[in-house]
Amino acid sequence: MLRKTMVLCLLVLLTGCGSMKPQDFAQKQPRFDVFDYFEGNSRAWGIFEDRFGTLRRQFTVDITGTVSDGVLTLEEDFIYDDGETDRRVWTITRISDHIYEGRADDIIGTAEGIQYGNALNWSYDMDLKVGDGAWRVGFDDWMFLQPDGVLVNRARVKKWGFEIGEVTLFFTRARSHAND
Repeated sequence: MLRKTMVLCLLVLLTGCGSMKPQDFAQKQPRFDVFDYFEGNSRAWGIFEDRFGTLRRQFTVDITGTVSDGVLTLEEDFIYDDGETDRRVWTITRISDHIYEGRADDIIGTAEGIQYGNALNWSYDMDLKVGDGAWRVGFDDWMFLQPDGVLVNRARVKKWGFEIGEVTLFFTRARSHAND
């Protein structure tokens, strides 16, 4: 009985205390202003790894952001390493100092974003294209602004509550892509 109690306590400690919150980053610099960062052109390089850590996809994303009437529109053009292309258009609204809402065609309902300091955490469900079909998956998506304008993005992807993979991206504000 004592052993079971100790194991249960250890599990509670490991699972209950490990969740980070956007507020944990309130004092971190540089401050990430989503509208300011994405207005104009930016580019991202990303990978998708399955739950075993196997690299499944690599891609680049060219992004054009415009702000009008308090709404940030992001036009994202994806190019995958196998030649496939895709496009997603986000509309993002700042609800308050720290709260954002986002919408896109393949997002189910509304993405909810919370931003403090250099971090932004998005939570949303989407229909992810897989072969000729789509899987409904959930994203726990974290963005961290680093010095020199580099934005690191890590998203854990879950289906039926089980992690199926992780997406990692690195963003920069676009200058010239002559060396691509």
